[in-house]
Amino acid sequence: MPLRGEYRCALALAALLLPLTASAEVENDLTPLVVSALRFPQPASSVTSSVTLLDPQDLEARGLRQFREALNEAPGVIATSTSGQTGAVSSLNIRGTTTPYSQLVVDGMSLGGSSSPLGNLLAASRVYDIGRLEILRGPQGAIYGAESVGGVLWMETPRGSGTPHGSLTAEGGSFSSFSVNAMHQGEVGPLSYFVSGGYEQTANDASYQNFHQSSAALRVEAKLDKVWTLGTTYRGFDNFFQDGVYLDDDRVNENFATVYATGVISARWTTHFQIGHQQEYYHADYHPSIYSSDFGATAASTDQRIVINDQLLLLATAFYNHDSFASTSTPTNPHTDNRCGAGAALEWTPITDLTTSGALRWEDYDTFGSQLTWRVGSAYQLTKTDTTFRGGVGTSYHAPGFLDIYGSDYGIANPNLVATDALGWDLGITQKLAEHHQLELTWFRNQIKDQIKYVPYPFPSMMGQMVNLPGTTTTEGLEAGFSGGWLDCTINYRVAWTLLEKSLAEQPRNAVTASIDWKPTTKSMIGVGMSHLSEHAFAGDPIQAYTLARVYGSYQLTDKIKLHARVENLFNQSYELYNDRWNGPIKGAGTGLYAGLTFDW
Repeated sequence: MPLRGEYRCALALAALLLPLTASAEVENDLTPLVVSALRFPQPASSVTSSVTLLDPQDLEARGLRQFREALNEAPGVIATSTSGQTGAVSSLNIRGTTTPYSQLVVDGMSLGGSSSPLGNLLAASRVYDIGRLEILRGPQGAIYGAESVGGVLWMETPRGSGTPHGSLTAEGGSFSSFSVNAMHQGEVGPLSYFVSGGYEQTANDASYQNFHQSSAALRVEAKLDKVWTLGTTYRGFDNFFQDGVYLDDDRVNENFATVYATGVISARWTTHFQIGHQQEYYHADYHPSIYSSDFGATAASTDQRIVINDQLLLLATAFYNHDSFASTSTPTNPHTDNRCGAGAALEWTPITDLTTSGALRWEDYDTFGSQLTWRVGSAYQLTKTDTTFRGGVGTSYHAPGFLDIYGSDYGIANPNLVATDALGWDLGITQKLAEHHQLELTWFRNQIKDQIKYVPYPFPSMMGQMVNLPGTTTTEGLEAGFSGGWLDCTINYRVAWTLLEKSLAEQPRNAVTASIDWKPTTKSMIGVGMSHLSEHAFAGDPIQAYTLARVYGSYQLTDKIKLHARVENLFNQSYELYNDRWNGPIKGAGTGLYAGLTFDW
């Protein structure tokens, strides 16, 4: 890959990054910490990859409760739905890639994978039961393996803290919408806990798109002694969505759990063990035909973190995964795949303001062999001007899924598929402007070889096949973020802009989200927001550009009761989520008004 001289200067070698789930996190307002880049907490200024930290509590306060809406607050990310309104399968595009090229990591374990894409998880997830949310961009195969070409979503179930307390939020509004969620958390001696549950329903602003869902989340953690901490997490949901486009009833049941132990053996050595399991059941009733699938994944890993000296940090890891998949459209069930791998890591800080990093990861699949991925990067901070330069280059890949290899009702089997390989680089700058303002710019480029893509057969056939496209496909563009506040941060703003010169699909060249809010008193807040997508297409069918506006606000009625309200699509903009050539366009929702209360105890 040709690199100009200025890009070489921004890259440095060194440190291998390996999976390590954080055993503890200490944060302060002056030095925010990032977990996803190395899988253990580190100052944001030393991270060599582009990463955005989103505050789930702030997102909820501004009425951005759906996961896919929240993700658009990060530069380089376009999250939407191409199959319907609330509850429909969602799509995630990071740096011009598509949904199968990104990975979701929950409580340290990767979810989904190529045989169970993120669409259902994105559609079902909400921000009220999330403690940490980070979007790590660029090829991260050296740290996370497959399905991390565009980037990684890092999500954690909250750790309980403080005196035991709880809250309940209820909201209702347009399109027969209603939701309620409650949580309780706290610390009792050496034990901390967080538990939450929720229910929501809506008819959506379209015929035959009813949706309802129940969900739950849990984390329990115990400090056994001065060395060992033992914990467990659980997340799950059960939902139903009427797909008005394809006239089918979709049901998804998802369960995910982990058990982990972290030992601080000494000031220089931390060890971590984790076992996790994911189970996703999907059922679609097409009246009269039926499709169902059952995906399961079990993972075990151990990680070691060793501080060699003040400048060197060494890590090592080993892991094993077992995946199984069965469906009504595959001739032989179930399909299974085992993979194992290992890696080593080193992070080097030769001087106070310079951090260099690198990563190497090897893993072996039963289905198509082994993969080796790597990444090197560097971050340099000019303390006098509050400027941080960062850059990196690395590889990742997208693995063929079970349906791609063995076929389905809609795709012919292709056992000759090989993994998609990606080589990507980025170069960025973060500049603090005055005390409360920050500008971030990053230029990126990904070169993707042997892209796996569905190719339909000529009409009138309804079949097709997954194939490896010849040659190299490129994604390229610019990410920009601008945020800050005035008047002691009683007025706050945030802007995220993605410019795509090239993408895997016909994605918008420009995607922008922005918002500004004002706290006139300690009890009140009011804000406005907007989102814009320029003209784009899906599967060759054009979609016109559109801009949506929203207003939101809240008022603290008493110490225990808060009122909140929001208006979505303020000007009733008519727009399309997807223009289906067979069934016509799928419209987005019109103006919607929602209001609710939060009770604390």
